[in-house]
Amino acid sequence: MVEEKPQVQPQISGEYRAIDSRYRRDVAIVNARPKLETGAFVVWALIDVLLLLVFVFGVIMYIVSGSFEDARTSASILQNVQASHAGVTRAAPLELAVDSAKSASVTSGKYDLYSTVENTNDDWYTTFDYIFEYDNGATEVYQGFVNPNEKRVLAAINVAAERRPSGLNIVLQNQVWHRVDKHAILDTERFLDERSNITVDSASYSKDVTLGEDQLGRSTIVLTNRTAYAYWDPEFLVKLMRGSTVVSITKVSVPEFMSNETRTLEVRWFGEVPPSGTIGVEPMILYFDDGVYMNPDDERGRDVRR
Repeated sequence: MVEEKPQVQPQISGEYRAIDSRYRRDVAIVNARPKLETGAFVVWALIDVLLLLVFVFGVIMYIVSGSFEDARTSASILQNVQASHAGVTRAAPLELAVDSAKSASVTSGKYDLYSTVENTNDDWYTTFDYIFEYDNGATEVYQGFVNPNEKRVLAAINVAAERRPSGLNIVLQNQVWHRVDKHAILDTERFLDERSNITVDSASYSKDVTLGEDQLGRSTIVLTNRTAYAYWDPEFLVKLMRGSTVVSITKVSVPEFMSNETRTLEVRWFGEVPPSGTIGVEPMILYFDDGVYMNPDDERGRDVRR
């Protein structure tokens, strides 16, 4: 029996093992590169698709939500405009209440024309021009005003006309509303009360003045300035009344009317006046005009507010 000799494995040097290892690695890399490139492309495509979906979703959400937001904004703006308009409307002054114009016969060919206006606003006063129009003519232009919460007569006195004016109408022109400055005047009612306390202590009427063959009417009016202010030349409208009917109208002024002063005025009534009547007196003072008050430092004036 022949004894088998053991096979001797050849020894592989370290150099050959390193070469074999590099070879195997290079082969693996070469074999895996297409798969890696394909995987990277797939990942890149997925990321692009995801980004595109995010963009599309964002655009859709912007359009949808933006349309609702625009609608809400438009509605809010409209509400603000309506609220602002309502606020302005509430703050705007109410128009003057103007009565129909009337006439009173003074004498042949002479007439007094008048109308009553009322300002119902608490913190607005108004200035304007006015005329009386009638069928066959019109008066000259007069200047007028109405203080807050004041009712007063606007008049044209001794208007010449061939016959009693018909189709009579008062027309206000160039009207301007003035809001009371609340920084300077906190309480309008108190402001007016302090300046309008000019009282009519007595007002009489009698037809006891003879001029030629005519008897004229005469009125004596006693006014007292019970305010703390002196006025340069305040005017007063004086109405001669027979019952509730205005018979004649005139105007008087009181030069340098001092505080706490009492002044007696005499008014003559010409033309067709009744044997008896009553007298009505209305101040014609725009209390918001600083020019109506006497300067306390004036030679005649004194500081009556101290």
